[in-house]
Amino acid sequence: MQHITNINHFYPCHPLLRQYIEYYYFLRTDSPDFVSQYYVFPNTLQSLNIHKHAYCWIEETAISVSSNQQAPPLLIAQGRYERPLFVELRGISDKLTIVFKPLGLNHFITKPLIEITPNASQLFTDWDQYLNHQAFIHSFFSTSNLEQRIRLLETYLVAIYHPIPHENSLTYALDRLTDFGNEPTIRTIIDELSMNVRTFNRLFIKNIGLSPASYRRVARFRHSLRDQVLHEHFKNLTQTGYDSNFYDQAYFVKTYRQFTGHNPKKLLQTISRLASNQLLMKVIH
Repeated sequence: MQHITNINHFYPCHPLLRQYIEYYYFLRTDSPDFVSQYYVFPNTLQSLNIHKHAYCWIEETAISVSSNQQAPPLLIAQGRYERPLFVELRGISDKLTIVFKPLGLNHFITKPLIEITPNASQLFTDWDQYLNHQAFIHSFFSTSNLEQRIRLLETYLVAIYHPIPHENSLTYALDRLTDFGNEPTIRTIIDELSMNVRTFNRLFIKNIGLSPASYRRVARFRHSLRDQVLHEHFKNLTQTGYDSNFYDQAYFVKTYRQFTGHNPKKLLQTISRLASNQLLMKVIH
């Protein structure tokens, strides 16, 4: 078993894309014997992976991607999930991951998010309809220069960008759901938007892939996890729970067990950090 170490991450250059994309990262491996296995955890961000030559198998909470030089490029989108996701990578790999902000991917697809990414992992074919898609993929992998790849990628993304309906309302709701200093009730947020409960919930799930309550729970978990990781010496876990509005310690532990399979203390002892703490995973040794 080998660890992932050769990761290069970049932030978007184009001002439009900075609104919707958190960062990109490139992963390359050069050994056909390379194998890496790890777990990733529920996130408010959403990843789209573009592999040069690969095939995959996908299960409900697991995905394995293997290199195959005879295979075509492979695009895989991560949806929302509420259990740890097992990931396995095998062989020579050359892949890009675009990490979108919570409402980001919606601006680059032609159907509602819940239709594109209903599962934790799935093949992504929405861009196949564009006449320049294959040309973009070919040009992208024809150069090994990462800056040039980013220029090609951003030109492509800007060309297919589109606004989405109800963006202001959804953005407002996401901001309020993650306001852990005040934590308004979901009903309060709905009233502030002058919407009825059923309409709001349908709109939210259609565009985010989770209910408002589930999204807030995932966001609270990621807030507490990042709060710990950003400190060289881990903070007191009880204080971290309070800072993320886990007022009940038992609920704090229960959420970590559901999302990671471990209690907070155990997870923080085993977690791996990559790409300047942007990527958090539990590597299987």
